[in-house]
Amino acid sequence: MNHKKKYLLLFLIILVSVGLGACNSSGNSKSKSSSQISSSSKVSEKANGSLSSSATKKNDVKTEETQRVGSDDYGYIDIPKNWLKFRDVDGGDSIQYTDGSGYNIVTMNAYTKEKAKIQEREEFTAQTIANRIYYNWQNNKNVNRVWGSKGAVAGNEAYQVNVIMKSGQYLISWIFKKDEKVYLIALEGNRETLIKLPPYIEKTWSLSKEKTKI
Repeated sequence: MNHKKKYLLLFLIILVSVGLGACNSSGNSKSKSSSQISSSSKVSEKANGSLSSSATKKNDVKTEETQRVGSDDYGYIDIPKNWLKFRDVDGGDSIQYTDGSGYNIVTMNAYTKEKAKIQEREEFTAQTIANRIYYNWQNNKNVNRVWGSKGAVAGNEAYQVNVIMKSGQYLISWIFKKDEKVYLIALEGNRETLIKLPPYIEKTWSLSKEKTKI
């Protein structure tokens, strides 16, 4: 497997299996209930600072050519026009774009209550999904640091799970609820990309295919 895609595939596995308990990078799974996950590994509401907000101002989107990508199911965002659509074989039903490196990648998905496999004692909230993702990263041996923070995506309160891998790769996931769905957008790559791209996600996401004026 191309090492540049290893952590994206792991993240996609987490997205696909958010209702199935914890998994680790070796492929072995630990059976934990969702109530255990949400109670043992809360995403902190007191932000330690997010990779995106600490690296760039929210309104610092550059005026370069962009394209509108996404779907009616997952929403749409503006990204640089030179980014290309691709699909990993293990990517599930996510929508993914890369700058061509296979290292800097944005991934979009969304969950209904049924798709998220919410259990009887759980609430279908963005925090529930964020806690699951946080737990999985926290228990990954390839992670150097993981922390939770709160922000906003197009005016919607969002939980962020920020990850720094031991390899030096950065990852951010935004988890937010609108109407009857929880939306997830993940960005991974080098520091330069993690400085540049977050405002595109945080400012331009909507359910409309029309480009957003910033």
